[in-house]
Amino acid sequence: MAGTGPTKEEIQRLIRAVQIPSLQKAALQSICSVNGLAKTGNKSDLQKRIINLINTCAGDVQRFHEVRESLYSQSRLLVPQLTSPMPPQKTPFFPTPSALPASPHYPLSAYNTALGNGLGPSPPQPRSQAPASRPPNQFSTFQYKPSPFYDVLSRIGDIKTCEVMSQHRNTTTITMKPQDHPYAVQQLTANPTMRAMLFCSAGNTGIQDITFPHQSELKVNGGDIKANLRGLKNKPGSTRPVDITDSLRLKPASYINNIEFTYALTNKKFYLVVFLCRAKPVEHLVGKITLKIRKESVVTEIAKKASDPDVVATAQNLSLKCPLSYMRLKLPCRALSCSHIQCFDATSYLQLQEQGPQWICPICNNSAPFDQLAVDEYVREILVKTPETVEQVTIEPDGKWSVPGAKNETASAANEASLLDDDDLTVSEIFGGPNRTSTATPNRGAAPASALGTPTNGVSSTPSISRSGSKRPAPEVIDLTLSDDDEPPARPVKRPNYGHSVFGDRY
Repeated sequence: MAGTGPTKEEIQRLIRAVQIPSLQKAALQSICSVNGLAKTGNKSDLQKRIINLINTCAGDVQRFHEVRESLYSQSRLLVPQLTSPMPPQKTPFFPTPSALPASPHYPLSAYNTALGNGLGPSPPQPRSQAPASRPPNQFSTFQYKPSPFYDVLSRIGDIKTCEVMSQHRNTTTITMKPQDHPYAVQQLTANPTMRAMLFCSAGNTGIQDITFPHQSELKVNGGDIKANLRGLKNKPGSTRPVDITDSLRLKPASYINNIEFTYALTNKKFYLVVFLCRAKPVEHLVGKITLKIRKESVVTEIAKKASDPDVVATAQNLSLKCPLSYMRLKLPCRALSCSHIQCFDATSYLQLQEQGPQWICPICNNSAPFDQLAVDEYVREILVKTPETVEQVTIEPDGKWSVPGAKNETASAANEASLLDDDDLTVSEIFGGPNRTSTATPNRGAAPASALGTPTNGVSSTPSISRSGSKRPAPEVIDLTLSDDDEPPARPVKRPNYGHSVFGDRY
């Protein structure tokens, strides 16, 4: 495939995928944005651009795969029936209950297969105890919204129903013996990424959000579990499942773990269940962001906005700090649907969503799910070519960027160098008698006392004369060697004499 290139069937299949009527205009615009095409025009214009791109890159295998990846990525988000061809999955065989020993865990395997975990049904575990009742058939389609932070693998224990409690409080308990769940215990012991998580929802059919009662608390083996069971205020779906792995006792195998859930003041039923999940750290998800916004498409978009006759195009400042962490960007990201060039840091954004998943762009408040995150190569190039101390750059209407203040700093440095080459001279005149002496000293520091020449009578006059043609006036020189103690004391003011004395008659 890498050497021969894509076949005609693959090219035609990709073209037919673009021409599907249910593919919305927003999806086509996102595909054009990823591949550096213009996003203007109606739906047919966008389809023609994408089809022409597919035909032109038929000889470039890598480029063809990039176009196909961008197309299928947007198709999975906006058109569920348009996905990349996948091999058909075999339906697992479930023996009849009469052919199996009595076991309360066999229907749970069927539930795991319904979640699409690919693990298949677990073999039944024969037990001597009386068989427990099977969960109702309504739970066969009981699922939670998928999350990039974990994969649901299998269920641990039974699904508990929290009945309506409008005036009182109630406690629901889930029991778990390690010997009843050998696969889950083995995974929790051997793999640190495997976690036991408690889920809760307000419905039992279809895909559900994680929702706990407003007034509820959780205990595992008598110890309180500190977790945010409410999520963000007025933000449904912002609650995370509760990780109870560290509170479970997996040895001895016969130990009974008690998961106690207490709730009150509810007007509807809630459903409680524990799942074995594979957790994915933020660092792992950052490496999974493969979509890219090409530099050429960003420059084209900036130039297009500047060419609008109704808008006066001026330079704009682009901050290199993340609006979430206020730190310099490491991996600049934004959603494909975002129309701004300001980016946020991928790690900071994913850490925020891990605490309370909302998947909203912090800049434009539009939807920014994980599958639509893309690395902005234009901003990434700016980060590579600028030092760590630079916090923002100036973007010109033509897409060129520059560091603000760089030209001014260069000009001011040149001016200071030229000024230092000129010596500002100060001429001091000393009036010491009939002959006057003058000394010229460069204005580079404090002049020595011998150069100033203190007169014998203590009266000094040092007028400063600037050299002809100087660029700035010379500073006034002050003689700091003089002291107030050297000057004679001031004589008293004489009283006027009018030629006669008032007391002259007495003598």
